[in-house]
Amino acid sequence: MKAQTQQIITTLAEITDDLYYSLVGDEPYVTVFWEVEEKGEFAVENFLLDNGALTPFTPEAFLHQVRQTQSQPVVEHYQNLLSLLQANLSELTIYSYGFPELPEDLFNGDLPLETSELTPLLIPLLIGLSPAGEWIGLAPQQKRGYQSSPRFVIPDLESVGETTTALVEQIQSLTSQIEHKLSTRSWKLKNAWEVVLTASRASIIEKLLLQTGFLSIEEINKFLRSIESELEELEEDEELPTDLQQQIDLREYFQSQLLNSRVYNLNYNISDESFSIHYALGQTEDGDWMGVVTDSFTF
Repeated sequence: MKAQTQQIITTLAEITDDLYYSLVGDEPYVTVFWEVEEKGEFAVENFLLDNGALTPFTPEAFLHQVRQTQSQPVVEHYQNLLSLLQANLSELTIYSYGFPELPEDLFNGDLPLETSELTPLLIPLLIGLSPAGEWIGLAPQQKRGYQSSPRFVIPDLESVGETTTALVEQIQSLTSQIEHKLSTRSWKLKNAWEVVLTASRASIIEKLLLQTGFLSIEEINKFLRSIESELEELEEDEELPTDLQQQIDLREYFQSQLLNSRVYNLNYNISDESFSIHYALGQTEDGDWMGVVTDSFTF
C-alpha cells in the first residue's frame, strides 16, 4: 500500500469512526481503496470482478449452468442466442452478476439471502464487440416498482448502422422468449431484457447495470442528503451533534481532497424490500480511488 493511500485511508477511518449511515437501517462505514498500479484502471466492470459481484463464464460453462437451472425451452433459446452472438460479436464475455463480498462490519458480513439459495448462475450479463466497433451488452431487468426504461438504449453513440440495428433486433427477438428464473424466489427478474450499446468497453457494464436497475450513481451531496435538513433543525446557538459534524467532515473531505467523487449504489430488490451497497469513492491525483462503503436496507 502506498504511503498516500495509507494516509487517506487513515483519515477516512478517523472521520467515520463510530459514524452510521442511517438513510434506512443503521450501518457503519468501512474504508476501501483501489490502487491502479496493483489492479489496473478503475472501471465498474473491473471493480465488480475484484469484489466478487461479477463471475466470468465460458460459453460452455454458461450453457452447463443454464441446463442445470432453467427449463428446456429456455435452454434452447439460450443456445440460439449464444449462436447468434458468437457468429456476430468478437470478444464475447459472459458474466454472472450477484452479490459482492461484504466486510464483516456490514450486515454482519452476510447477505440478505440464504447461501443455499445462491447458485453459480444468477443474473446473466453478456457483452461483445460488433463488426462496426460498438460494444453491445444485454441482461434481464431486475423486478422493481418503477416503469422500466426502453429496451434498446444507445447512450453515447451518435448513430448506429443498419447492420448493428438488424443484429440488435435479432437479439431482442430471442431475448423476448427468455424468462430467466433464479433459484431463490425472493429475488425476481422481469420478463424483459435490456440491450445497450456504447462506444467503449470501459463503460458497457456500467451502462448495462444502470439500465437494468442493479446500479445507480449519485453525487456525494445527494448521498449525504440529510446534512442540510439536520442543520435547519438546529437552534441558532446549538452545538453540532458529533455525527452531523462527521458527515460534514466526510463531505468536505471528498470535495476538497479527492477528485471526481461519486457514489456507486448496488441495488437489490429482495422480497419487495430494498438492499443497497453504497461505495462512496473519489480519485487521487495519481489516479487511485479511495473511499468508504456502507449499506442500507428496509428488512
